[in-house]
Amino acid sequence: MTQPTGTPIQMRRNRDYVRLTGGQVVEAVGSGMTGTALLLLTYDITGSSAQAGFVSAAYGLGQLVMGLPAGALVDRWDRRRTLMVASLLLALVMASVPIAAVVGTITFGHLLAVAVVEGFLASFIWPAGRAAIKTVVPPSQLGTAATVTQARMSVGGLVGPALSGALFAVGRVVPLASNAVLFLVAALAYRSIRTPLPAPTREPDARTSLVREVGQGLAWVWRTPPIRDIVAVGMVLNLAANGIFTVAILALQRDGLPPQGLGALESAMGAAALVGAGVASLALARFRVGTLTAALMWANVFILALMPLGSSVWWVGAIGCAVSVTLPMINAGMGAFSLRITPDAMQGRAGSAASFVSMAMMPLGIGAAGVLLEQWGRTPALLAYTVLLGVAGIMVTLSRHIRTIPRTSDFEAMSEAGGTVPS
Repeated sequence: MTQPTGTPIQMRRNRDYVRLTGGQVVEAVGSGMTGTALLLLTYDITGSSAQAGFVSAAYGLGQLVMGLPAGALVDRWDRRRTLMVASLLLALVMASVPIAAVVGTITFGHLLAVAVVEGFLASFIWPAGRAAIKTVVPPSQLGTAATVTQARMSVGGLVGPALSGALFAVGRVVPLASNAVLFLVAALAYRSIRTPLPAPTREPDARTSLVREVGQGLAWVWRTPPIRDIVAVGMVLNLAANGIFTVAILALQRDGLPPQGLGALESAMGAAALVGAGVASLALARFRVGTLTAALMWANVFILALMPLGSSVWWVGAIGCAVSVTLPMINAGMGAFSLRITPDAMQGRAGSAASFVSMAMMPLGIGAAGVLLEQWGRTPALLAYTVLLGVAGIMVTLSRHIRTIPRTSDFEAMSEAGGTVPS
């Protein structure tokens, strides 16, 4: 598979890129709707907050179980077909709920299964879409493409939950029926892509068992120093940042902030992230990715260190929005660099392995936040996580592989890392 050559066309005139990202935006809004829709519907039919929480957690469980195998399978399959089939299956899964409402009864088990299966299918869509981006976009435009991905995620997080809540007021299965339509639209967008997105070319003897290929993805991440450093930073960053915001939000809830206030806070942070995604392409074209990442990491350490100075929703919101503006720049720069140096034959496995490992600390950060808040109090818990965030800043500063990442416009001259690892 070859990269586009010659003078790159403007991205808005790259029809396959527009079709691909259009499908991803529609899918992001649908995914953003699903979590809220399932949470509200489960509570509506069971009256149990615990069961509603189980359904919310089931999506993450599905992703956790399928994440690594899905990456290996994506490296075996045609990427366009993978995106299209996964979206069609998501449409069917979402449609099963309103169908059940019409012909029978919606059950807790049904909603639990819907959440798990959505997590399974989402595990295929992310690495297949990531690999497709590298095929339809030249290396010099990967930074811009990565910022669009960040914007897509922000749009989904901002629009999806609010739209789901509004549609739920119309009818309790209306959000999921709408989701089925959105996923169908995404499948049609993927089907319209004209650039071939076949499975990567591999040596005849390169295919092994699925378990071994999953292991190859993990091993490749470990044996590729730049990716290993990025994943290590991501683990600490996820642990610290999620811990800080969980402590702050739990403290607001404990102090009596109503759900509407928490929703407004999350919407404001989503809007700030969307602004950050818009600024990211300009920043990544102007500054070296490594320099920008280190500067923003330390800026976040100092910003979040101010969190204990106030406890109002306005103060937490201001801090949260300031950090949310910077995160798309960090994620887009690191993501574009990782995409560029990862060979096509390893895109699925390496991407899923890196994501799996870097996100592994997130549940710990969230879970420990409540314990620290209860045992230590708000200020000590926040400071503990801020110190941990400082560790992530030190890791970035000391990593030569991250510090020396150039501007995204210079990615054209960069070579890919080693393709595979020994069997």
